[in-house]
Order: sequence, then structure tokens, then C-alpha cells
Amino acid sequence: MIIPKMALLISVANLLFHPKLANGKLALFSLRYCTLEFDGASSGNPGKSGAGAVLRSGNEVHRFSRGLGTQTNNSAEYQGLILGLKEANNKGYDHVEIRGDSKLVCEQFAGKWKVNNPNLRDLRNETLDLKDNFKSVTVEHVPRASNREADAQASWGKNLEAGQVQEDYYYY
Repeated sequence: MIIPKMALLISVANLLFHPKLANGKLALFSLRYCTLEFDGASSGNPGKSGAGAVLRSGNEVHRFSRGLGTQTNNSAEYQGLILGLKEANNKGYDHVEIRGDSKLVCEQFAGKWKVNNPNLRDLRNETLDLKDNFKSVTVEHVPRASNREADAQASWGKNLEAGQVQEDYYYY
């Protein structure tokens, strides 16, 4: 197989650029984009809770559910965002478009609203620390009807033990 000096592969959501360095080795430059949909679910407030996140990139979809034990709904929402940011980082994404149906979490994450609750402040700070792992991050509040898949993952998370994470993957 002949390796050209420069190979360029562009897909709907990923850009991989492989230039050949002067020493003959290939350098990898990667711009990987994904959409992160997150949600939290709680039976009672506080109550048994779960977090959900969905990562979409091109034709790939990764779905995650995490059991949280007893938490408030807002804590579960933040945990959904944290789960998604950690998994996006683990999968090597550089650019993340976040979508969630929690106006509170989206606005606090974006720095538009104050965080008065100390527990939520700690969770928000964790999301900001995770944000630093990416080249770019945007956040958008979406209607609940547009967040059904993440909601289903969060609801499933209520069935899991606290700390247990399940991942589902499909390609279409």
C-alpha cells in the first residue's frame, strides 16, 4: 500500500488529517466533533436517581446510563452532563455541542445564571474543569421532546446501582 505524503479524510462529523513529517513519520491532527445530549432523572426530589448521556458523531451513537443513588433532580441533571463530558473526553472528541432540557444546568454552565446551591456549585465547577479538556464547547437548552433519548438513558440509570455505568453503542 502506498502512503501519500498527505491523506485527507472528511466525514460528516470528523476530520482526520495525516501529514507526513520531515522525519518520515505520520503526524495525526484530529478535529473530532460530537453532540452531547444529557439528562437526569429522579423518582422524588430527592429520590432514587439516574444520569444519562448520548454522544452522536456522524453515524456513531454512544449511549450511557449511570446509577446515582439518592439525589435531587438538579444534581442528577448535572451528573448527566458530567457523565457525557467524561465519556466525550475518553472517546477523544475535541469539539462538543451540548444539548440538554435543564434550563438551570445549561444557563449555569454557560455562566449566565448564578449558582446559589453549594452542592450544585461543586457540580458546576466539575463541569467547567471537564470543559477545559476540549478545544471548543457550546451549550444549548432544548425542549424536553428533543431530549428523549438522553431522558430514556437517565431513567434507565435509576435501575442501576450507584456508580454503575452502562454503555450502549450503535452505528447506522
